[in-house]
Amino acid sequence: MQISQDTHSVTPSSEANGYTKINTAMLLAFINRLLGATRGIDNELNIEVSKLKATLERSASDDEIITNIKQVERQVMLQPNVLSDSLKIADNAVSQAATSLINLLQHDPALTAELQLVLAEPKASAVVALQAKVQSLFCIYHNAIKNLQESSGDNNHNLSATAIAHKKICDDLQRLINELDFSGGFGSNLKKIRQRLLQGVASHELVDICLQIINNVIEGAREERLASKTFLHAIVEELNNIAYKFDNSLVDSDNISKKQMSLLENLKERIDILDLDISTSDNLEETKQHVQQGLEIISSSIQQQEQLLQDKIRLEAQIKAVQIQLEELKKETLLHTQRLEAQQHKLYLDSLTQVYNRTALDERFKLEFKRWQRYQTNTTIAMVDIDHFKNINDTFGHIAGDKALKIVARALQKSIKSADFIARFGGEEFVLLLSDLAPNEIQAVLDKLRNTIKNIPFRFKGKQISITISIGVTQFSADDNETVEPFERADQALYEAKSSGRDKVIIRI
Repeated sequence: MQISQDTHSVTPSSEANGYTKINTAMLLAFINRLLGATRGIDNELNIEVSKLKATLERSASDDEIITNIKQVERQVMLQPNVLSDSLKIADNAVSQAATSLINLLQHDPALTAELQLVLAEPKASAVVALQAKVQSLFCIYHNAIKNLQESSGDNNHNLSATAIAHKKICDDLQRLINELDFSGGFGSNLKKIRQRLLQGVASHELVDICLQIINNVIEGAREERLASKTFLHAIVEELNNIAYKFDNSLVDSDNISKKQMSLLENLKERIDILDLDISTSDNLEETKQHVQQGLEIISSSIQQQEQLLQDKIRLEAQIKAVQIQLEELKKETLLHTQRLEAQQHKLYLDSLTQVYNRTALDERFKLEFKRWQRYQTNTTIAMVDIDHFKNINDTFGHIAGDKALKIVARALQKSIKSADFIARFGGEEFVLLLSDLAPNEIQAVLDKLRNTIKNIPFRFKGKQISITISIGVTQFSADDNETVEPFERADQALYEAKSSGRDKVIIRI
């Protein structure tokens, strides 16, 4: 605070406002973290948090700030209802798939009973992010039942329709397991199921495997939902606590400023009266009395000022406690954000080879197709298949097969440009999206890539293993109206490369 020498006017100290600015800066930092942590969870929540941020940035009134904080708190409290609505959608999809299977399997009481157990699972047994996967699993389950009905029990390895359907189901199950990202026991269980599928299973085992996968997905989803719910509740508690302390700090700061202003005005008024009394008094004794009264006034003011100083120290301690609390909450939200980002990244990675998975491929392929439609850029689609991969698995085991997949994926990734894209399509197949290749450059570039794989010195348990690849290639064409058309051309070119002797590049544009 300061007193103007020429007008004797009094202005409040800026110290308390300084504390508020520090507190506001801390809140803004926390809100930025909160916006990152809640991105994609709920649009209404993001809107309210953004409003609070804007309110603080434009130094709005205290009442408006508190109102915005409470609005954020209300939105956070609504999150369980939002999650509940999403869960109902997933539960309905599961129930519909299970009901259709029950109608299909009326002649099989045992399987019908197992499906009834799945339907009896608690409602809080899935999350929105896994809705599509659970639906896919039930579709696979449906295919498995059809496979059992049509199968004659013959386990030969010819190319009959039943054997092809069986292989497709196993491949789809493996792909889905690769796309699921669960930690702890559920992740370990899914990896064991994948190993079982790699080693080969009979048709009658597929039903049990599907149920195991579904059960692990349900339990893993429940665990992750519980973790998210716990985190959101903790945010609510912290926000409520911070809002309460922030409100109290503002009130205390305002009271201190008012008391200081009142004290100064009172002191100035008493000094002016004393000055007038002294200047008009001709009696020495009266003057002494006036001086004594003035000293008492000053002494009383000093005591009150000391009390205000203690109040300020207490307020500083409160603000520091809030700052520490904000720092801790900021660390928690940062860790949660990093975990969400890591999970989001893993959703698009093949867990075995660490290149992109089919989900990522679908998104990138659509993006490249739209870009080609707009700019007519040269985008090359190359489907890569490891030749005689089944022989590697059968001769050296699935550990050798996994190692071969990793080595080929790593070599392919190193051989393409940073702007290019690689994904594992499924099994031993990969897809490359190569940019800015003229049609007359494709053969040389992909032959070089093919020879790179062919020359890899791959050894397993002291034995040399030869790895070659076949490649089917195409580019987007003016006749392409949908993404499926160029993809089918590349697949047909790959089939020609394999049927004509393998270790070849076939181009169809």
